[in-house]
Amino acid sequence: MITHIGGNIYSFQVPLPGNPLKWLNVYVIKGEGHGRNLLIDTGFKRSECLDALLLGMQELELDPNNTDVLLTHLHSDHTGNAPELNKLGSRLLMSRIDNEMLNDDGWPERKERSLREGMPADVMEVVFDNNPATIYAPAPFDAEWLHDGDIISYGGYDLECILTPGHTPGHICLYEKRTKTMFLGDHVLFDITPNIVNWEEMKDALDSYIHSLKKLLNYEVKIALPSHRTTGNLTMEERIEQIIVHHEKRLNETENIIRTTPNLCAYEITGRMKWRIRAKNWEEFPPGQKWFAMGEALSHIDYLIRQGRIVRNVASDGIYTYSAK
Repeated sequence: MITHIGGNIYSFQVPLPGNPLKWLNVYVIKGEGHGRNLLIDTGFKRSECLDALLLGMQELELDPNNTDVLLTHLHSDHTGNAPELNKLGSRLLMSRIDNEMLNDDGWPERKERSLREGMPADVMEVVFDNNPATIYAPAPFDAEWLHDGDIISYGGYDLECILTPGHTPGHICLYEKRTKTMFLGDHVLFDITPNIVNWEEMKDALDSYIHSLKKLLNYEVKIALPSHRTTGNLTMEERIEQIIVHHEKRLNETENIIRTTPNLCAYEITGRMKWRIRAKNWEEFPPGQKWFAMGEALSHIDYLIRQGRIVRNVASDGIYTYSAK
């Protein structure tokens, strides 16, 4: 079903089957006259997503040859169908760093880091046999690169590209000053907290994310458009404050676990943290959720190390462990 947000801005949902996110909000700015359209994000590379995407485009009378596709970041629920639209004639737009990372197989390094952080090899094997990030990811593709501060124009709107690293190294938001509208991707979500994990391409993903959140406070936003779920009754400022407080609590929780029980590995630390998930204990976590949870724990561990609050040690078996300073 198409939702008219206002003016030339529309949205529709692409389902994400079997995923706790449930659906992706796809946004469209229809061009005026013979001007080009803009479509934002595409869903997983799977038939249910592609069918819903093409149906929404058809209902909005979008010709792929006259539609540019902006990908807010590299995650497969946002980029999965980009090559399909490119084959139909659409031009792809994306940040340089996320496009390069998407085309570069960085999984071996991520697996190696996770093993060094204590994730058991058998859990790792299950994770990567069932990980939607890899199963439903697009084939490598070339996009035209967008940079921080670039202005792109569609449907009578001038959209400022805002580089907001954190959720991924090259995440992009879009801001339209006249209507005070911001397309948020996964940078700010309102009824769930964006997953902030460690990245080899960022020394401190959580610090980058918090700086990016504060960067958005410089923009007056009346219409906030996240990629998942809804906004509820919160303002952007209120939600950003909530997210920052959430991470402050997470940092304190992580540090307290390390102080109370020194020389745990990250996998063990993650298992002692509190998570909102339907599982009785850490052992019953689905393997995929263990991957995301440990990635988030590691982003907090990296932050605490750079703040001088904890230190990383190397055990005799080569596994990293952590202790308080």
